[in-house]
Amino acid sequence: MPLRRAVLALAAFIPLAAPAGADDAARLALASALHRKIAQCWMVPADLPAHVGTVRVKFSLTEAGELEGSPAVEGPLGGDAATKAFAASAVRAVVRCAPYGELAQLGPYAAWKTVFVNFKRPDL
Repeated sequence: MPLRRAVLALAAFIPLAAPAGADDAARLALASALHRKIAQCWMVPADLPAHVGTVRVKFSLTEAGELEGSPAVEGPLGGDAATKAFAASAVRAVVRCAPYGELAQLGPYAAWKTVFVNFKRPDL
């Protein structure tokens, strides 16, 4: 699968948990920075069946941008191997790309302490 498809699939699905009243421009800058970084580390499994849907990964960061604990998939996963492989690829991408120290330049720590990233199955 071309890397471009994986990048585009991730691009539209990076919501950040931000405090109330967070500046939209700062939020967009944080989301864009995360997109660029994680997209470089995400290796989408080949030949994903059509039923594999979006996977949401939650992770927390220290003030230095290091992972605090392990990233976790939010919500239930189907029992099939393809969905589990897709979810594992999303978690691996988050781990591979750590640390995220550059986020400190883009917004206050409260805006990126806890992050939710949606990984969507690329259109094949």
